[in-house]
Amino acid sequence: MADYSVMRPFAADDLDIQILQLLAKDAKMQFKQIAESLDVDQRTVAKRINCMREKGVIRDKVEIDWSRLGFGISAYVGSETGLGQRDVAKLYEFIAKEPRVIAAYETIGDEEYFLQVVEENVQSLRTEVLGPLEPLTADLRSSIISSKIKNGSDIELLQFIRKRKFPSERRTQNV
Repeated sequence: MADYSVMRPFAADDLDIQILQLLAKDAKMQFKQIAESLDVDQRTVAKRINCMREKGVIRDKVEIDWSRLGFGISAYVGSETGLGQRDVAKLYEFIAKEPRVIAAYETIGDEEYFLQVVEENVQSLRTEVLGPLEPLTADLRSSIISSKIKNGSDIELLQFIRKRKFPSERRTQNV
């Protein structure tokens, strides 16, 4: 998998943002539908989408609701190491091998590492994930999500970007 964090930002124009807004609403939308909605040629849409895929702007990914598969506990775990390079290597190895760690980040801030973990119940989270993780860290803190306040909305952020970057563009479409 490519590391998109080191790539140069994609210079999107207003049409690219409008295409992304439509795809954020319906990822299965066909080039023809997008073209009709934006009043542009279907080949233009295809070219733009393919370019954004090549540049890593668009990645095809399925979003899984783990709670529907019995993993009702979702926790965010923050940690620090301060234990030396050998222990950092062990931490990275644990993260790589532990399938219930669905995302992991090295950060700048209060926590040196930040993990997203899913599990069926609190007891197995504690014994099977946090227990083995604790000796690999100097300080381990976890927060279990009790309810979701906001689901990340790509559409809202794209609207914000469009207003900020292209305030003078004609708004014939409320995409």
